[in-house]
Amino acid sequence: MNRFMNLNLRTKLTIIFMMLVIIPLSLLGFFSYQKSTNMMQEQMSSGVLDNMKQINKNLSFFARDVEQLSMYIFRNSMVQETLAKPGDRSRLEKYEDYKAMQHLFETVLGPKTWEIRIYIIGLNGDRYFTGDFLPTQYDKYNENWGIFRKANQASGTMVWDTHYNVRKIDPQEVVLSAGRQLKDIGTEEKLGYLIIEILEPSLAGIHRTNRDQGEEQMFLLDSQGYIISSSPDKATVGTRMEFTDLDRILSGREGYFGTKWHDKRHILVYDTEEEAGFKIVKFVPMDQIVSKNSLIRNITFTITAIGLFVSVWLAYFLSKTVTKPLEGLIQLMKKVEIGRLDVRFPTKYKDDIGILGGSFNRMTQRLRELIQEGYEKQVRLKDAELKALQAQITPHFLYNTLETVNWMAKMKGVPDISKIVVSLAEMLRHSVKKDKELVIIREEITQLEHYLTIQQIRYRDRFQVFWEVDDAALNCQIPSLMLQPLVENAITHGLEMKLEEGTLRIAIQVIERKLQIKITDDGVGIKADVLQSLQQKQFSIIQPRHTGIGLENVVRRLDIYYSDQAEIIIDSEQNKGTSITIKLPIFRTGEKLT
Repeated sequence: MNRFMNLNLRTKLTIIFMMLVIIPLSLLGFFSYQKSTNMMQEQMSSGVLDNMKQINKNLSFFARDVEQLSMYIFRNSMVQETLAKPGDRSRLEKYEDYKAMQHLFETVLGPKTWEIRIYIIGLNGDRYFTGDFLPTQYDKYNENWGIFRKANQASGTMVWDTHYNVRKIDPQEVVLSAGRQLKDIGTEEKLGYLIIEILEPSLAGIHRTNRDQGEEQMFLLDSQGYIISSSPDKATVGTRMEFTDLDRILSGREGYFGTKWHDKRHILVYDTEEEAGFKIVKFVPMDQIVSKNSLIRNITFTITAIGLFVSVWLAYFLSKTVTKPLEGLIQLMKKVEIGRLDVRFPTKYKDDIGILGGSFNRMTQRLRELIQEGYEKQVRLKDAELKALQAQITPHFLYNTLETVNWMAKMKGVPDISKIVVSLAEMLRHSVKKDKELVIIREEITQLEHYLTIQQIRYRDRFQVFWEVDDAALNCQIPSLMLQPLVENAITHGLEMKLEEGTLRIAIQVIERKLQIKITDDGVGIKADVLQSLQQKQFSIIQPRHTGIGLENVVRRLDIYYSDQAEIIIDSEQNKGTSITIKLPIFRTGEKLT
């Protein structure tokens, strides 16, 4: 800002006009671009979601077909009879059963284009399958593991099981299995199991559509978040999807939201299949949406460039009409700086420049008048200084007179008069010093001792004074004449009104890196309402003959010197006494208050 304010007016006008054009246009273009991007994002996401709903319908049809296939095999009389036969029948009979079962497989799979494998596992030891070999987990199976456990729990209803891949580098061919427990239709006796393995290409053929393009990635997930199928990248099939918002997808029904995937901004769209609860998830790169919105961006840049050119031209035109007379005024001001007050600015119009020129002319006229007045004031000031110098003779004359009285008292043998005169003279000499605002505690104590000498003689020893001063505090600095008003208050309003002999205690200590001054008397104390006002620094309600006059002076000076670093505590109880504690930052000789 400082650099901008130091530029000449022409440059400032150019910059301001450019800002006035660029900022509104940029904001308008930015919000228009954002709004159109959001609208396009909504439209594309909605279109992708509609496409997913159609895919989920196809998946539901596929799931129903698989279930109907399993039900057909379950109810087939030949399957029922074969699995009910004893496992130790002849090889010829087993071969006949094998051929009948293969014929059944050809019949049910003939019109299908699916890539699936069917396994019939009988409790009598029979094994029938459509693949090239029988996997070990189906030959020597465990009824308490995997799909066998789910089939037993379902008791005849078809169940689904996802195949998991431990290592991402292993190819995942079989991704999903459907299983059913086979029972005797008449007796409900368990005969075996039917397992239908679904290969990944079967599912990929369902969810792969013409909309898939570019960097779009689609995943088919089970209810636990494991990837059953994907396209175009299939490296993660069989593993659990690694994505920060996976829980949001699994808990939701459908929707879309912006996210980061592979360190790039994407729109994630997902939908849930109703039959088996499969989730279809698709990542649409944000770049595809932004690229379609480039027209608005280009128009914004073009309009901003045109606005910038117009603003620069307007700024140049305006600067010529405004800055030229201002430059002339600046030249006249430079002449005034070197003492030429006879210059004048020619005003032709009553616009702002004309008003400024008229003010300049009146200013130079007033300057000439003020210079004349200043000269006259200097003469009068010299007169006043001479009179002030003469007035300073008075306190020195009084001090010298007190010295004379002191010698006369000594000569006459009146020591009390001598003590009072000496103490008063020292106090007068201390008060006349005006070369510094701060004094060390040692000097302030000396001044206070002189004051107490006068007061003890005046009150005929009606009170005793006890001192407690730390050596570490003697060289600390405080504002001059700060202790005397507090001690005077303690004597005048506390001890003077007490009938018996009183006690005044003055403690100056360094405690917890603070200078603490505590003045305590056992006088008549302060009334509760007055004490409350004093503690709240409300001195205006205090009567002239009550405590608070000297105290107010001390409090105000502490506020001036220390601001909020000074702390003053006032405690009092009627007929028991008063205590005033002041805590100050420590400043030693050579330091200054800040």
